[in-house]
Amino acid sequence: MVDLREHTGRFFFLLGVILIGVALFQPSNRAPLTDANVNLWSGLLMLAFGSLLLWLARRARS
Repeated sequence: MVDLREHTGRFFFLLGVILIGVALFQPSNRAPLTDANVNLWSGLLMLAFGSLLLWLARRARS
């Protein structure tokens, strides 16, 4: 049976890397109502969530 945590973890990890890359190469893109770089923070959270899912999938496999 396929463990969905692995595929979902890869998706969120990749999406987090893409958002962090966008935030680092285009730092002038800010949300209109805040000074925070939303792409950077959401990318970091998605990267952490994807890493957690990948870790859980790998732990369940062994």
